Amino acid sequence: MLSPTETAQLTPHPLTPIRILVLYVTAGAGHRRAAEAIAQAARAQHPDADVRCVDALDYTSRRFHAFYEATYLFLIRHAPWLWRISYDLLDWAPAYRLVQPFRRRWNLWIGRPLTAWLREVQPDVVVATHFLPADVCSAGKAAGWLPGALVVVVTDIFPHRFWISAEPDAIVISTPGGRDVLSRRGVAPERIHLQGIPIARAFTAPAGDRRALRERLRLSPERLTVLVTSGGTTVGPFEQVVGSLAHLEAVLPQRLQLLVVCGDDGRTRDRLTERAGTFGMPMQVFGFIDHMAELMAASDLIVTKAGGLTVSEALGSGVPIVLYHVIPGQERLNAQFVARHDAGLIAPHPRHVARAVRRLAEEPARLARMREAAKALSQPDAAERIVAQVVGPLMGKT
Repeated sequence: MLSPTETAQLTPHPLTPIRILVLYVTAGAGHRRAAEAIAQAARAQHPDADVRCVDALDYTSRRFHAFYEATYLFLIRHAPWLWRISYDLLDWAPAYRLVQPFRRRWNLWIGRPLTAWLREVQPDVVVATHFLPADVCSAGKAAGWLPGALVVVVTDIFPHRFWISAEPDAIVISTPGGRDVLSRRGVAPERIHLQGIPIARAFTAPAGDRRALRERLRLSPERLTVLVTSGGTTVGPFEQVVGSLAHLEAVLPQRLQLLVVCGDDGRTRDRLTERAGTFGMPMQVFGFIDHMAELMAASDLIVTKAGGLTVSEALGSGVPIVLYHVIPGQERLNAQFVARHDAGLIAPHPRHVARAVRRLAEEPARLARMREAAKALSQPDAAERIVAQVVGPLMGKT
């Protein structure tokens, strides 16, 4: 991630006349991963362009930056009922119309350093993968101080009203159902682009020799490999889920092995590392890693929460999903979509997770059908198509 000092170098240059700015917010890791995937595709397709990927919260106070992320994590971990009420209420048209003017004023006030920087930089195209910078840039377009094109990329399968405003030149959505929601809410059809949720190329590249990959990762080629993760940090009954799966060794001896990714949650990683040798089932425990695509490629099944990016990465890798935790609101819709298309199962309790994994281990034909369903739902080249079919044409209009 670039610091404000580094990103301030995004200035006009005769050899890089096109300036593409990709903005995200670190509320969970998904918005950042989507932004990085778009930036990667933009650099590949437009090597002469000046492409920067920036956390919009870097242009707020340090206190607000920490508060924003901490508040999100607190709500989804300890008060999901409050998150659900807020999500549903603010997605209700009368409440949204009442709140939106105050929300925009607040976003512009807290994002004053961001707006000042945008006025100075004047990017040709802004791509926003989070609704906060999308709203700030929408205000800039409405006021005239941001003349460049604005592309909003929705990182959930269905869009909340916070993603929608009148100013973006394009809104990217991932499903026909999401497109219908945008249409019902008044977004002009020509501004809606059904392209998918952008994921990094590593999740879509051929895995090569899967047996060799497993050997490199020190995995048994005979055991079913289950990847357990929760995105950027652990949410929900993560440790209990790992324990319930490890205890399957008693009923499925020498049939399963676990890859456990704890993200930024160092305490959980340390506790599970200490316990790994006591379970009897082969288990590798990781903290934050940069080779998740390799782990997915080596896995037969992923147990995770229903975040839009993790779901999209799993589908892009062709890996069936067991959803152990669903944040009320956007993730509920993500989970229902995956389950409805038979690419995954919803298992809201650790014992349900163990039961689902055991059933799939004992029914390889069903697991194979789910893998095919996951591949059918995947949109692995979404980032490349967004840049080629949405960003590229807008570059020529600025």
